[in-house]
Amino acid sequence: MKFVSKRLRRTSLTTGVLDGDLTMHGVTRPITLDVRLNKFLVDKELKFCRFGFSATGLLKRSQWGLGDVPLVGDDVKLELEIEFLKVV
Repeated sequence: MKFVSKRLRRTSLTTGVLDGDLTMHGVTRPITLDVRLNKFLVDKELKFCRFGFSATGLLKRSQWGLGDVPLVGDDVKLELEIEFLKVV
């Protein structure tokens, strides 16, 4: 799987909507994710900043050519927890 972001629309100080393209199983389609900033920390003494966010979205497996599988539904909920660390 590969996700390429296209646009982030801020909806509040800590939330937004992220549009992008998701490639899965050789098929690329647009998808929208709801994002939430969980934490932002700058440590000037140790010279790093760290931030984490959550992203959620829904997709249909059939739109990416993933055929019928017994006992597996077409709807999939994505839940991502991501953290970045940058040395400054």
